[in-house]
Amino acid sequence: MRINVFFTPAEILQSPEQTTNDVYIVIDVIRATTTINVMLDRGATKIFAAQDPEQARTAKELFPDRLLCGERNALPMPGFDYGNSPSQFFKMNLSGREMILSTSNGTRALHACPEGATRLAGSFYNAHAVTSLAYQLASERGSNIAIVCSGKSGYFALDDTACAGHLLFELLHQDRELELAESAMAAIMLYKQNPPAETVEQWEASSEVIEVGLAEDLKYCISMSVSNIVPIVTSEETQTGLLILEAYQNDHAVR
Repeated sequence: MRINVFFTPAEILQSPEQTTNDVYIVIDVIRATTTINVMLDRGATKIFAAQDPEQARTAKELFPDRLLCGERNALPMPGFDYGNSPSQFFKMNLSGREMILSTSNGTRALHACPEGATRLAGSFYNAHAVTSLAYQLASERGSNIAIVCSGKSGYFALDDTACAGHLLFELLHQDRELELAESAMAAIMLYKQNPPAETVEQWEASSEVIEVGLAEDLKYCISMSVSNIVPIVTSEETQTGLLILEAYQNDHAVR
């Protein structure tokens, strides 16, 4: 089994290795994939991931009972019900609710993966659960795992790469014989040099969150393996083109 890391979603299109049989773990650790996990932890039944705000607003018009959530430049967008704050959603009861989410980088990265491929939302928050499921699925199929960093505005982002490094340690804990691409080895080295608890406030994405008064979000974004839920793309909604994420309960994952 080979593990590759894409430092930006654009690299997927350039890769000769991409295949719908592989398992893709998408990371936007500050904050989209952390937020998606928290939403499902708090009882949301489905998250509808949009490529852009216009697609999200159109979906809200078609399905007004859904909560419209998202951000641009770390702030909630005009007309949206909520932003992209894991600390805010952690305090809410979302039982039975359906959520539409559009973010600057994370929801776009989910759409950038090959259509029809298995896509999981990963973060520090569900690190052990998401890697355990990815490894199980890839083993059953005889396929590989690709970790996709959402990046920032199309460019490399240290926060997502550090998270990728942590997920790689989790995978190696399950199987020391994994074949690591050079990109994976680089992510491990960057993670070692940037331990989240010590460097989180230095990351560019963190700075934006702090500047808009949402520093509490960072606590959730660097919490390690506290959730056994893995958000998984189950289908694409025909009417809207939104990707539907639902909770896979990995009860044997949290250590």
